Amino acid sequence: MKIISKFTVLILLSLIMASCGPKKPPPVDPIDNNENQTQVEDRNTDNNDSVVTYMFNGKKLYDICCEAEDLNNPKSLLSERVILFAYDQATVESEYRELIAIHAKYLSANPSARVVLEGHADERGTPEYNLALGERRGKSVANLLRAQGASAAQVSVVSFGEEKPVALCNNESCWSQNRRVRIVYTAK
Repeated sequence: MKIISKFTVLILLSLIMASCGPKKPPPVDPIDNNENQTQVEDRNTDNNDSVVTYMFNGKKLYDICCEAEDLNNPKSLLSERVILFAYDQATVESEYRELIAIHAKYLSANPSARVVLEGHADERGTPEYNLALGERRGKSVANLLRAQGASAAQVSVVSFGEEKPVALCNNESCWSQNRRVRIVYTAK
């Protein structure tokens, strides 16, 4: 009888240990399903090498010049400086990752440039919660900028929570405009 109970305990412990094993991380989808992003192949006739150029809203992504004038040129992607977020989320959506990459490229090419990332939230939630959410949103963008070449000294984050809305109505259309991070260049 003692042997059976010891054997049962041993089996149960083995099952518990097996169930506590490492879990496989979920697969990460590549960010190539962006409807704003297209791929254009340019064939060089001299040596038949293929050059792939990525486009964002009809503009070349990596052929931009990293000059300070591009920050105010409406034809440049660097003039786009607002990243919108889903309700109660701080994860940067795939449609904004290429835009962040352009700003990271500018920052890495211009070491004296500095940005402040202003995190904002809509009016739903407590003021304290919205301040924290705005900060998380700013940090999400800051992490992507640093991962793509900007230095930590170039990027700072401030949260305004719900205090500085761009739209003042009380519906989803307005709220969606207020859930944002604004990229503000303080030095170019």
